Amino acid sequence: MKKISTMCLILCLTGFLVADTVAMLSASKGDVKLERDSKNINFKKGELLENKDIIRTGPESFAAYKYVDASSLIKLFSNSVVTIHAEQAEGKLSKRVKVSQGSVLSTVKSGSGAFTVQTPTTVASVKGTEFMTRVDDVGNSIFIVTEGEVELRVLATDERLMVSQGNTAIIDPDNNSNLRESTEDDINAIESAELESSQNSQKNRLIIPVLDEAGNIKHIEITF
Repeated sequence: MKKISTMCLILCLTGFLVADTVAMLSASKGDVKLERDSKNINFKKGELLENKDIIRTGPESFAAYKYVDASSLIKLFSNSVVTIHAEQAEGKLSKRVKVSQGSVLSTVKSGSGAFTVQTPTTVASVKGTEFMTRVDDVGNSIFIVTEGEVELRVLATDERLMVSQGNTAIIDPDNNSNLRESTEDDINAIESAELESSQNSQKNRLIIPVLDEAGNIKHIEITF
């Protein structure tokens, strides 16, 4: 059995798995629900995620998933709702994270295909960066950039903002925008999120049966 320490090979294997497979659930703690086709499904760490799957976290809960091209890590914190989207475009995986509520930390490698995060008011486009997206209880969309640069587009007005490292943008429910330097509270939110994710980080093993070109069953072992 061949051992692989990265998810890069999964993209080549998805044709032998589920056609809509786009990501893998890499961590889960507390009250986490996975919804597919309007139904809650049983899952475990290492679960292969499909296009349009919805992940919900409850109070004091955490989940994380990685896209199959090993380009992006998405971390969901307490009371968050995310819908997963991805499709092939120009030989790369085009990825979209829809955040309906809560706090989501995105870490994205450069050169890995389009990556966007969408909230009820705004779309954030990145090439390689790390940033927190928050949709709070009153409908503000908050983007805290810790690395790189994020381009925001306000959906209702088509206003565009560039948010660079060390800055935070807030789009309110009336589509008004405010760009400012990140405050200590903004940075603390990122640090708390990272601390929570590191406490839930551990190596896992997934064994996947696949068919080779001759129709023989082989097994691929992936650690993540």
